[in-house]
Amino acid sequence: MSTPGPAFSVVILSLKTQGRITRPLLSLRSQEDCDFEVIVVDSGPASCAAEALDVRPDVRVVRSDTRLGPGAARNRGLANARGEYIAFMSDDHAATARWLVDRLRCHREGYPLVGGSISNGRPRNPIATAEYLLEYSALIPSREVLREQSIPHALSFSRSVFAALGGYPEDTLTGEDTLFNIRCLDAGLAVAFAPRASLAHFGSRRVSDMIKHAYNHGVGLAQCVSVHGLASDFDSAGDVRTVRCLGVGARYVLRGWFSKLARLRRTPRLLLPFLLLSPLIVSASAATAAGVCREQARGA
Repeated sequence: MSTPGPAFSVVILSLKTQGRITRPLLSLRSQEDCDFEVIVVDSGPASCAAEALDVRPDVRVVRSDTRLGPGAARNRGLANARGEYIAFMSDDHAATARWLVDRLRCHREGYPLVGGSISNGRPRNPIATAEYLLEYSALIPSREVLREQSIPHALSFSRSVFAALGGYPEDTLTGEDTLFNIRCLDAGLAVAFAPRASLAHFGSRRVSDMIKHAYNHGVGLAQCVSVHGLASDFDSAGDVRTVRCLGVGARYVLRGWFSKLARLRRTPRLLLPFLLLSPLIVSASAATAAGVCREQARGA
């Protein structure tokens, strides 16, 4: 007779190997009453396995000597998960106390998808704050804002979702979660939102790291557009001449800035930092546009 699995499987994607896995593992100690297992997907030449096991001896480490992309890493975690529900976090995240228990309540009410929020783990650091506002303004801990997402993110899933829809695409540098979440919406799956089910994001502390991170997001966006037909300001089948790409990129940056402004005007504590840090935010957004244009030019 098989032993029942835990309520949740928490899959941690170890993207930058050593020195980063301690924070997310320690944060899981504060989880309010919820039965869960922890799986660390550890890939690349330098392993975090010893560090992970030192912090949490019951963790299960899924090891790959080859560096896995985010889609492949998620799928490795899924293949080893035993929980009724699946939640993901990266090694630059820390879970708040209600991250799992609020998700569990919504799942037990019958929702196959539960969307949580992302908070800023470094609110006193201007670079990390700029990166947070650039990436996660649609995921602030507000039910109203979370419900406005055209494609919900920060999701947890019933195991049955993956049995029905398969796993994550493995052929993009970023955006694998967006593509899978669209698949869920197209299948008509219902989403509940739990603002207190929050992860704190510990973003970049150097401008160069922020720009590189944003550029890689652009490369991933271009791959999502060209390979998977993701709707975007950038169109993979079109002319990728420099002048046209500059024009599309400028429109992408401006539209993104104004959409964030409209969203954050309702959150005064975030509006002022957004305005003050706009030069950084715009620069990183431009780096994303550059990543798209460069990747499209490569594929042209």
